[in-house]
Amino acid sequence: MGKTLETATSELVRSVDELRRIDAQLTRRLVAQRQPNETDRAAMRCIAAAPSDQPVTPGDLATHLGVSTAAVTSVIRRLADRGMIVVAPHPGDARSKVVRPSLRDLHSPADDISRRIERLESEFSPEQVRVISRFLRRLTEELSDARNEPTSI
Repeated sequence: MGKTLETATSELVRSVDELRRIDAQLTRRLVAQRQPNETDRAAMRCIAAAPSDQPVTPGDLATHLGVSTAAVTSVIRRLADRGMIVVAPHPGDARSKVVRPSLRDLHSPADDISRRIERLESEFSPEQVRVISRFLRRLTEELSDARNEPTSI
């Protein structure tokens, strides 16, 4: 049994390494093509998930993304320039704005990557999706922790 576990673990490590390599290549290509980057995609997911009676403000978006308000201004500008969002006056505070998905994107995923993930998800049972999701959440936590640890080079 020990050998089987070692083989499965090393397969998983190799698969995650390959995923990280392909993701880095995709990110470089998207940047070169001026396509939505991961921050833009995360912003669209946040904006699209907001209830219609509680739209996202730029401050909400900055907090969600963990970026400054100046940085979120650039994100909002890029998304608006692509026609993915609409920026409107806040209904309850004239000094503030709200950000909503454009009608074009209201009922569709934010990008091609999301659509591909949804198609792939349909190949798995709900239980398998829960296990995969749990693994990815834990992997994200581990990578986040590793990002914040000092390196010993």
